[in-house]
Amino acid sequence: MGLYLFSSENSFQKAFQQLLQAPLFSKKLYQEAVLIEAMNLLKEPNGLGKVYQYAPLFDQAGLFLGKPWEDVRKLDANLVRGTLHAGGTTAAAESLSDLRILAIAKGDYVHPGMTSLEAAQFLTKVLALNIDLLIMKETEENRVKQLYKDEQASKLLYFISEHCFSPRVYENLYQEVDNLAVQRPIVTKKIMKLIASAQKLAGGLDGISSKLKEYERAVYSPSDLATGPLESYEQKLKDCNDERLVKEAEQLRVTMVQTGLVSPYHVVLLHYLNNEKPQLLKEMLAINDLARVNLQSNFSFISSLIASCITIKTSRSIYGLLRLLQRDILTPELIKELGNLMNAQVSESIVNSLPLVHQLESKEALPSLLISDMVNILGTPLGVGQGFNPTCQSTRAISYWAQKEPVLLLKMLNDFLKSHKITFYFEGREISTETISIVPLEDTTNIDAISLLLVPHLDAIYFELLKLADGRGQDAHKWINPAFHMAGIWPGFSDVYTDLEFQTNFRRYYHPLYNPKVNEGLPQPAGITIYNRLGQVLGAHAILIQRVAVDPSGIVRVYFYNPNNDSLQIWGKAIQTSVTGNGESEGESSLPFEEFITFLYAFHFPHASSLTF
Repeated sequence: MGLYLFSSENSFQKAFQQLLQAPLFSKKLYQEAVLIEAMNLLKEPNGLGKVYQYAPLFDQAGLFLGKPWEDVRKLDANLVRGTLHAGGTTAAAESLSDLRILAIAKGDYVHPGMTSLEAAQFLTKVLALNIDLLIMKETEENRVKQLYKDEQASKLLYFISEHCFSPRVYENLYQEVDNLAVQRPIVTKKIMKLIASAQKLAGGLDGISSKLKEYERAVYSPSDLATGPLESYEQKLKDCNDERLVKEAEQLRVTMVQTGLVSPYHVVLLHYLNNEKPQLLKEMLAINDLARVNLQSNFSFISSLIASCITIKTSRSIYGLLRLLQRDILTPELIKELGNLMNAQVSESIVNSLPLVHQLESKEALPSLLISDMVNILGTPLGVGQGFNPTCQSTRAISYWAQKEPVLLLKMLNDFLKSHKITFYFEGREISTETISIVPLEDTTNIDAISLLLVPHLDAIYFELLKLADGRGQDAHKWINPAFHMAGIWPGFSDVYTDLEFQTNFRRYYHPLYNPKVNEGLPQPAGITIYNRLGQVLGAHAILIQRVAVDPSGIVRVYFYNPNNDSLQIWGKAIQTSVTGNGESEGESSLPFEEFITFLYAFHFPHASSLTF
């Protein structure tokens, strides 16, 4: 087929020829050399096009023999980004595997295990999941600011899109945005970036994913007036009478409620109303009777909170405030602690730890960041996420406190800001992060500022508790969870390893047929085991069982909080968690009761004497 005539002899050709000609039993000896040479060739101009010429022969040569990319039917589009980011020969192998699938999609390679349509669908999903990398501009600024691996990934995705682009990528992109946004995460950078990338890639074309355009409008033009420069928008507001301002406030409120996203226009309008038309704040922030009562009863405090902490960079807290006003937790004690937080004197070490991560303009901006993220947590406690950190226990605790013990959470933060330590008690023993090692977070980008401060200390406490409760003949969380959460944990405990009637007991305590009052004590912590599509164990994970209820289809479901904000996941084989469409409240995931129980390995339950069966 003239494969070796397209260019002059080079190191990659030689390495590939050796692999192609090597007997089956010695293929693995030559794979690494091919990947190293491919890694170098991919960096050169037109390197992708040159390597692509070999793609139809990759399988025949045994390039992926014994490697994760060997069976195309087991490839997962969600993992492409991670392997591209791994760099080195791992990224090279991912690139060559994707080029092989591109050859299948184009018909240059007929594969027995994947059709051309299936290959195109796989690449469409890869493009949708990585669209922010796909459109990265090749400017000097990006070369300086972006990691090298991002630039290489961008080139690969662009090459694929040139040869295998489908409008369906926008539908996949909408699903990705919608699946994330519907969970109402506190950190929305990923969603905003995906929307911005989609807008640039679409180039203003009509007829492309009207659903996705709803998100674009929420961010870029949430009302008829909210277009163009912010300075002109403020002037437009000044020219409005009260009736028109009411309409504007309602429109911007609706976009927040529908999408969970907040634009800079929301910030300008909120401050304008707060300063010039405070009587109209309720039109933007109060969406039910309780919210209106909360706003009216605490008007002076809410007004000062808006003035002190809501900026363009903390705009998401407008949505947090809207939801906070819907909660019946604005007690005098909570408002006192929020006031203490607003006036907190932050230590120099904390000041130095956050601004770089959050790109703050000055140290003076830190208090507004902390109070705004606390408002987010109290308003949307199920939006707290662990990012890419293995900190599900501590992140879960923050959500738990925000739901059931918000004053406790505020006091913990305020005390931490004074002392830079957290102290717990376990069976009469004091445990303080002043005397135990703190492990830095792996990911400081995809979590909120409160979690950035507290989670490393909470994790240190948690691991110390694990040591103290180890070796007692039962899962240590029987003792850890009550001590770690400090209040409200049911005293009973069951784990699948020691309870011979584990599933029966879970039904007894959690199924509404047997315990109609189950939701009165929820949320409660629980442990699950997650599997991949192949049924292989990925590990244990901490969640909160939020409630158990009948869904719109009449199926009893378990609704739960997952510290991983990307909660639309396949837990095992074909069982996929749901985040919307089955009666979920904002931030909840769910599974049918009998499916959920197959993943459960530990749960708490109340005293039998407190139940009415």
